[in-house]
Amino acid sequence: MIDPTVIVVYLRQPCTTDPYESRADPYWEFGSFGCTGCHSHNLMSLKKLEELRGCRLAFVQGGRGEIRLVYLTPRVDIRYHLHRGEVVWQPPEMPFTFTSAPILMNNECQSDVPSVFDLLDNVNRSTPCAKFASKFRSRRTPLPTYVARELTKVYEQFSNLKEPRAKSYVEAMPYELPKIDRERRKSYEENLAFSNATHSRRRISSLNMTKGCTKTRRFTKSC
Repeated sequence: MIDPTVIVVYLRQPCTTDPYESRADPYWEFGSFGCTGCHSHNLMSLKKLEELRGCRLAFVQGGRGEIRLVYLTPRVDIRYHLHRGEVVWQPPEMPFTFTSAPILMNNECQSDVPSVFDLLDNVNRSTPCAKFASKFRSRRTPLPTYVARELTKVYEQFSNLKEPRAKSYVEAMPYELPKIDRERRKSYEENLAFSNATHSRRRISSLNMTKGCTKTRRFTKSC
């Protein structure tokens, strides 16, 4: 059986100075990513969305001096909305808590997936985590097969050990969010509605876009 393609999704650190920072996406509870417009100019570009069908997404969360592998999806499917794309998977499952997740790398050059360091050659940054963020923040190229296999094996080992899973999406974050999305289903459905609203194209173009994420009082930065 051919190994599925694995693509890294780099989740930035929460902005603790932004009072509207709620980091709603991914919607782990519903097996969904992208309906907020997150990564819409790179990974989730509608022009290339079809390339993600059948891939596995490795969600990695940046923290202070470390990056952790919080979730590896099953093979994903895609949904097209009027203005955005969405990646979905079954069954929905919560990610690891940040503190229990495998260490992808830290600035002491430690890793549960040591082959990832092979990917940082010739990246001009001062620390391993900065190098990784620079390379993968907007990247959609699949991992080399040998790295994908090691990452998958490590993730499955942690899953078999029944390392703690997040009970709330905030537990997959490296630290507390300024604003917590306490109505996840409601916000998910609102984002889907916004993605398909016939009047929203002009609204989307008028929003303040920050690093590919939508930032308004209602639709906060998500990725």
